[in-house]
Amino acid sequence: MARITKEYHERKNELLNTAQELFFTQGYEQITIETIIQKVGVSKGTFYYYFKSKEDLLDKLVKKMADKIQIEIKKIVEKKDLDAISKLEKAYSVAGNIKLENIQLIKLMLKILYEKDNLILRYKVYKSNVELVVPEFAKIIEQGVKEKLFNTPYPYEAARLFFELGSISGDAMSKLLLELDEKPENMDKMLKEIEVYEDAMERILGAKKGAINIVNREMLENFQEKIKT
Repeated sequence: MARITKEYHERKNELLNTAQELFFTQGYEQITIETIIQKVGVSKGTFYYYFKSKEDLLDKLVKKMADKIQIEIKKIVEKKDLDAISKLEKAYSVAGNIKLENIQLIKLMLKILYEKDNLILRYKVYKSNVELVVPEFAKIIEQGVKEKLFNTPYPYEAARLFFELGSISGDAMSKLLLELDEKPENMDKMLKEIEVYEDAMERILGAKKGAINIVNREMLENFQEKIKT
């Protein structure tokens, strides 16, 4: 049984890694299922055993990254030597760093989700991320309430609101980020979006003004540089 499970995951990862490489080098629209299976050397039936479609494969690539973010956030949540605000900032920081490491995938997703205005896929990605990390963020908020850093009777709902607001803010940020090369003034607009988001988070949590600092200009500039290259 262990052997079968190992082979299953190895083959699935082989398809994911090959597809990702092809998407990055030749473009998502240009690559077909036929291209992927020829490169890996498997049948179309094998592909459909693992994935429903090319879109499903892309969805799984994003989930793979989201799973990594969840694992790292869990480690932060379990730390005993950090207060809730430090955990919150580190959670956003580690998520940002993992996204930087996967910038080509992020860039690909942004182009598909926003340039094609693919609302259904965008919602699926958002929903998948929320289900993974909201429970972890709720634990951080519960800790903050005990430490009297936050003042909310609804930790889980507050965590969910973070991501609902973040989804709205993310729409604006993603479009600004994609146009940043042609419109350098978008950097200031992005910083304002972050300030508005952090202010909203503080109000939802009942935290002191200026307590939440989750994204800075340096991180945005790193995203800009990575997207360029």
